[in-house]
Amino acid sequence: MPSSPRIDYRFGSDMMTEVFMGNVDSAYNQLAFKASHNSYQRDEDLHQQLHWDQAEPWQAGCRGLEIDFTRHSDSSGGTSLGFFQVSHDQGGSGPPLANYLGYLLSWHLADTGHDPIFVDLDIKSEAGDASTFPDEIDNYLREWFSAPLLFKPSDLVGTSGLELVAYVQKYGWPTLPDLAGKFIFCLSGYDKWKSLYAETSATDRLCFADFDVKGTAESSPVTSGWRAVANLHLYSADYDDWKKLIPKLRADAFLVRGYVLNGEELWNRAFGAGLNVLSTDKVKDHDWAKVGDEPFVVSPV
Repeated sequence: MPSSPRIDYRFGSDMMTEVFMGNVDSAYNQLAFKASHNSYQRDEDLHQQLHWDQAEPWQAGCRGLEIDFTRHSDSSGGTSLGFFQVSHDQGGSGPPLANYLGYLLSWHLADTGHDPIFVDLDIKSEAGDASTFPDEIDNYLREWFSAPLLFKPSDLVGTSGLELVAYVQKYGWPTLPDLAGKFIFCLSGYDKWKSLYAETSATDRLCFADFDVKGTAESSPVTSGWRAVANLHLYSADYDDWKKLIPKLRADAFLVRGYVLNGEELWNRAFGAGLNVLSTDKVKDHDWAKVGDEPFVVSPV
């Protein structure tokens, strides 16, 4: 990235926003970046979705991905290849989650100092014993990924003795150089499972976990604990509500993800409201689907 800021002018239907580019000293939650929605269902493979083209920054250039998965329990405690499978349906069958973890590992090996990659792991399972899930998913990630490549909640809070929400509100998030070569895995989906994961032996966990916020809400439903990522399904009809909500979430130091941003007006409005993670199905061939001339830009809010 350039050492001095540049300015890009984004035009939406109701805004013109100055965006300062290339500020690597900004905290991660002060930045905006593009992400793909349902990344496993795209025409582009994960490497293609992550590829950055300086000449055409709307052609992929994602720094966030989303993978839905479901549990198929066996006696392995989470270490067998097919224990977690990629599927949009509860109890559905599909490729092992490990297949997609392997794509991420190969991406890392090609450039070990790469930009941080935010990976939304969306839990579709609801049936069965939820209490075993936290250890099972971490066991799976240790078996089929590389735990040292993950930036974890414990890496953030350190020995502060603070819960995650309290920590980020007091001290903030790391900068891009601090996160170079890392993946940030965040559990999403079924609330019972992800909330249990986040609050069970919290400092031992490999993943972050988000909390869902309705776009019509007036404030965050979370004020403490171990979930510091907000997740919103944004609808154009609710714009007057969420354009005020997102800045409030940002002011509380939450990382804020929104989906499905599949139209130019919705994309620009979400960007202008201060969304960090802009998740879209329009990975390529839509020249509006970019945050700027770099993979990360400082958010206007």
